[in-house]
Amino acid sequence: MECIASLIDNGSVESSRYFLSRRTVLEMLADRGYDVVQHANLTSSLSDFRSRFGQQPNHEALGFCVSHLSNPSNTVQVAFAGTDAIKMGTVMEICSRIVDSGNLKSLIIIVQSKITSFAQKKLMNLAYKVEIIRIEDLLINITKHVLQPKYEILTDEEKKALLTKHNLEEKQWHK
Repeated sequence: MECIASLIDNGSVESSRYFLSRRTVLEMLADRGYDVVQHANLTSSLSDFRSRFGQQPNHEALGFCVSHLSNPSNTVQVAFAGTDAIKMGTVMEICSRIVDSGNLKSLIIIVQSKITSFAQKKLMNLAYKVEIIRIEDLLINITKHVLQPKYEILTDEEKKALLTKHNLEEKQWHK
């Protein structure tokens, strides 16, 4: 029988948060059809992460760029922001790390702090889609939770049967 003391994590909370959030982003992108294999083994452990990035990971080193499997010119860049407030300088620094801005379709920024209104405006005016995700929202991959139902796309026949069953019209269907 395993001693409960062996389950205690003696590493930094920061490295644990970065590990969990980075793993969740990689899983999310894999689910969206992006090629994440080159960036990390999705089954790698926290100790593997710490041996690669350290106990106090440099947030700049955690970022990566991936291409879509069916359309390699469709790329997504992931950037981790530090613990300081995201200001215009932070946005410019993140933009300078973009690998191939010509083919970039989306930028995902993992934040831990508030974003100033000027920085927010700059991000929204970029030539590509910007997703801002709080690190706290990535600590658990809710799509992998046992209580999360599996989503499936309905065929036209299944959709029609569902509308009929619930006495709904097409215009009442939320897209």
